[in-house]
Amino acid sequence: MDARDIMTKDVITFTPGMTIGEAQSALLRYRIHGAPVVDDTKRMIGMVSLTDLSAGFGERISDVMTPDPVSADGSTPVEQLAGLMLDRMVRRIAILDEGRVVGIVSASDIIRALLDLHEERRPAAGSR
Repeated sequence: MDARDIMTKDVITFTPGMTIGEAQSALLRYRIHGAPVVDDTKRMIGMVSLTDLSAGFGERISDVMTPDPVSADGSTPVEQLAGLMLDRMVRRIAILDEGRVVGIVSASDIIRALLDLHEERRPAAGSR
C-alpha cells in the first residue's frame, strides 16, 4: 500500500498572501488541522497548521508557514510515510508530482489504513 492508495486528493491549499484570519476560518470550515501553501504555479512552498496560525506572529501565511515541509511522492509506501511523520514530528505529508500538490496524507489516514489491513487479516468469526 502506498501514498496514492490512502491520500486525500481534493487538497485545500493556501497562498502565502492569505491572512491568518482567512486561513483559520478555512481550516475550521473544512475541519482540517493544516494545509500546504502553494505559489502561483501551484508548487508547494510551505505548510501551515492551526498551531502556526494561533502563535500570533504575523499577519500573513508567509509569516508563519513552515518552509520546505516534509513531502513525498505517490509511490511512497505507507510504512515510510509513518516513519517520516515520527522522525520529523509532523502530522501531515503533502504528496507531490513534479513539485505540485496532488494529495495529502495525515496521521489519521495512516491509522485508518493500518486498521483496515488489520481487519482484512483477521480470521472470520468461527474459523481458526
